[in-house]
Amino acid sequence: MRKITLLIVLMFTFSWASMAQVVENFESIKMNIFAQGTNGSVSVVANPDPSGINTSGIVAKIVRGFDGDPWCGWYATIPVPIDFNTNKYVHLKVWKPRISPVKFKIEGGETGDIETASMNPQTIVNGWEELVFDFTAATGPYVKIVFFPDFEDPLTLTEDITVYLDDIYVNNDPTPGSAPVQLIENYEHIPLNIMLGGATDLSKFTLVQNPDKSGVNLSDYVIEFLRDKDGVPWGGFWSALPVPVDVTTNKYVHVKVWKPRVSEIRFKLEGGAAGTLEIPSRAPQLTTNAWEDIVFDYSEKTGTYPIIAFLPDFSDPVGLDNDMVLYFDDIIINNDPNPMTPPQLTLNVDMSEAGDLTGVPVYLSGALGGDYGTWMQPGTNPSLQMLDTDGDKIYSVTIFVPDGTYEFKFFKGANWDGGDPIGNRILQYAGAMNVTYKWNVAGALSVPQNPLVDKIKMYPNPVSNELIISNSVEVKEVTITSMLGQIVGTYQINGIGRTPINTADLSNGLYFVTFYGKDGSRLVQKLIKN
Repeated sequence: MRKITLLIVLMFTFSWASMAQVVENFESIKMNIFAQGTNGSVSVVANPDPSGINTSGIVAKIVRGFDGDPWCGWYATIPVPIDFNTNKYVHLKVWKPRISPVKFKIEGGETGDIETASMNPQTIVNGWEELVFDFTAATGPYVKIVFFPDFEDPLTLTEDITVYLDDIYVNNDPTPGSAPVQLIENYEHIPLNIMLGGATDLSKFTLVQNPDKSGVNLSDYVIEFLRDKDGVPWGGFWSALPVPVDVTTNKYVHVKVWKPRVSEIRFKLEGGAAGTLEIPSRAPQLTTNAWEDIVFDYSEKTGTYPIIAFLPDFSDPVGLDNDMVLYFDDIIINNDPNPMTPPQLTLNVDMSEAGDLTGVPVYLSGALGGDYGTWMQPGTNPSLQMLDTDGDKIYSVTIFVPDGTYEFKFFKGANWDGGDPIGNRILQYAGAMNVTYKWNVAGALSVPQNPLVDKIKMYPNPVSNELIISNSVEVKEVTITSMLGQIVGTYQINGIGRTPINTADLSNGLYFVTFYGKDGSRLVQKLIKN
């Protein structure tokens, strides 16, 4: 099981705060593809050839376009730095349909960027092989890695090829098959043992890209559940966890679901000393065809449980005329009974002095990510069209994006020529915000004042073993998130004052600390762990 699957291993010990347990979020390191050609892509899929040295269930798939560049590949920023002072060799497994050089690169460390071909040249086609990369010239920590799976120069391809990748790890032994010291990624998640109703029940689970990055779920990967119309009411999965869930302090299980119909949803804990308990969600499902955070109340239980079960469509009788597809994601246990609310950013632009806009649409474009893309041409994404619904010449659009810094620009018409003369704008976004600008006027006309600014302090920063939170306003919750967007700690803070948080088990690197106010406001600060 990959190291980020069960973040409960970061067991912080302190008196006033409790940490959430992330059972599974179905994510892996974010692979940003480049130079891939027209049809190139990268995704996480079922292992097409579970044989030889790699019988694991899930791997990364890289489609390498014949019209790409020799240096086609992907880069990623990893949550835990590689320390090349002690571990000098990167190992990984590849499956390729042809022989060609494979290269690996590290960037941004104290010894500069280093790119190297594998120590042992590839010898196998259409089968798994472990390659090793020598970084004995590197010292210090590195967080950015780059992978080139097919570095042929000049490129001689006449059609696209598909390469698979798995089990990226680091140690100080150049021998293929030697034991990992630091696992970077193995693309696995908790086992999903499907509960079927016999030979006619063809229900199945598949790891897929999130089909609806909106609302409360902006993550990349989710589980698709094909629910056979001939299935059973209790269709779903059970899983024996690598690390048991603990409901001693945290009493509420959260699961995000996307369903095309409303039906009862149940969750089950098994094998604990306090006895098995299967319960429906504490509040019924409210929405269809949209993500919703469903909460289950285990306040009557305590202790650890090694087995969970999830029944996302408990309709008895099943009542389906056709098979149904639903999705679920982010199984988390915390001490908050309230469903997660979506991060929502509303941008407005006053176009009263932008000339005649009769029949001219107004668009937003920028480095927004997700379904909103990176500088998509105005007019190509309807989700980025700004509308003036009341005729006051103020155009608005609401988007759902994670907290962060965003660069964007307003445009008149469906092309790049109609950009706002003032140029690109930059906004630091945290929590629900409604921000108004004016065409061809610098700065924002209105930015909501964050009531948490100057009311919360955290120190020391950089931190080693203990982080102090000092708050003069009430804070509902605090989360610590890795550079990949993975929550490594969630804490409830009681009252106003000083709260210590034990950070000794956090790996060195950059994190984001988010403070949630009682009024729904949020404040994000960077934290460095040394």
